[in-house]
Amino acid sequence: MVELDIILSVIIPVYNTGKYLPQCIDSLISQTLKNLEIIIIDDCSDEDVERIIYPYQINNEIVIIFQRQKVHLGPGGARNIGMNLAKGRYIAFCDSDDWVDVDYYEECVKHMEIHGADIGMCSLVRSYDAPIPEPLFKCKYDKLITFTGDVALKVLTKQYDLGINIIPSSVNKIYRKEFLEYQVLRFLENTLFEDLLFSFVATLNAKKVICIPLVCYHHYKRSNSIVQSISQKHIDDFCKVFSHLRTYLKDYEKYERYRFNYYKFCEQFYNLIIREIFEFTFEEQTRKDLMAYSFQGIKKIVDFEEYMEYTTAEQLRQHIQPHIKDTKIY
Repeated sequence: MVELDIILSVIIPVYNTGKYLPQCIDSLISQTLKNLEIIIIDDCSDEDVERIIYPYQINNEIVIIFQRQKVHLGPGGARNIGMNLAKGRYIAFCDSDDWVDVDYYEECVKHMEIHGADIGMCSLVRSYDAPIPEPLFKCKYDKLITFTGDVALKVLTKQYDLGINIIPSSVNKIYRKEFLEYQVLRFLENTLFEDLLFSFVATLNAKKVICIPLVCYHHYKRSNSIVQSISQKHIDDFCKVFSHLRTYLKDYEKYERYRFNYYKFCEQFYNLIIREIFEFTFEEQTRKDLMAYSFQGIKKIVDFEEYMEYTTAEQLRQHIQPHIKDTKIY
């Protein structure tokens, strides 16, 4: 039997999202790119995921690989297992409750091969439990744009404003497998915000990054998703991710060059932590406790003397003044 030339491996971690999985798989088996494999990693779900995917395995020409983990590793760990199994020349990640346009992978791979890109990314549109009047794009690309990894990182970390948004998500991107293997890129296991470290390091090391127009990744935001809550674990994992990132930059002698980007990135997502404390908790004492806990955590990953070198008095004012309602001096 001749082994198929697998162009793309799509890796799907699954954890108690069985009711959404068929829509995800349906969007993958309908792809205009046919030489792909689907790798489904069951991360110790309470559901019978194998029963859900069995009809797809026997009725489709597309290769569907299934593996159930004995130990829960989180989305990052499940993706790592999938990468170890992947045979495709390119690797993509898809969350089990999301779906993609029918020509998504064919268009992305085509442009990546034409331009020799290590990373290809497309628009990401959000879907919700309830209908919304207009599509909400987390990032949207209307024309084809190529960057070096260095420039793309500066767009990602908001150092450069070039009129587009690059988000630190792995799901709206395709990666050249050889690039991932050469850089030994893997996700942190059992860690929230695992995409932040992976995206920063991947973007930094890419020779070429390409933004591909017209096709979309559809991200379903569930009301009971783990990103719709906040706890000490969120703060611990945020600090863990940035501690790993800082160590990586120092170990590879990149810290001095990208210190500004480290702090911009850290500031961006620490602000998100603070926002979520007020958005997802309602008791005053809980908010105060989480704020105090976050202050202790941020001291471990931020050298404030360094940070002051890379911020301005105006930026500090913008952080503080919106919270001051009375500016009269008595």
